[in-house]
Amino acid sequence: MPLKLENYIPLVAFNGVNTDKAVVLGSTMSVAGLATFAATPVFTAGVPKGLVIGTTATYALTAAQTGTVFVATAASGTQTYTLPAVAAGLTYTFICGHAAGEILVTPTGSVGTTFATFAAVGVDADTAIVTLTAGTGLKNTAATNAISDCLTLISDGVGWRGIGIASGIWATQ
Repeated sequence: MPLKLENYIPLVAFNGVNTDKAVVLGSTMSVAGLATFAATPVFTAGVPKGLVIGTTATYALTAAQTGTVFVATAASGTQTYTLPAVAAGLTYTFICGHAAGEILVTPTGSVGTTFATFAAVGVDADTAIVTLTAGTGLKNTAATNAISDCLTLISDGVGWRGIGIASGIWATQ
């Protein structure tokens, strides 16, 4: 039977281990079979999706990054995100993190993109259903963007569809 900290310290049994202090482990740690931590975390199952905040000029997204939120924080120029080949269920969200930069989201190959534009947050009806020419991208330009403009795209296996409210002004490239 493995030794457990909670068997020897009642407060740990009641509250669990929680600290604001740096913790140094002298060995490898496993978290409920989800991850193993050594020098660098190695996730073995249930890979967590995350948040990518960056200023890199170009990003070639992969299917493994589905579910990730990308925050574009470049203070100038265009940050280009190239979507991977379509596959049902792939989802990516893009957020403007700096009003002086631009975001360009482009599909790979010659697939189309369809999304709805809205008059304002809180308005139920869409103002237009926009279908872009195959291979055309969407751009959030520095001339009209604002911090927190966002767009979420999901693939249906044939093309890309905008879901939720695409806040801000997104135009064809």
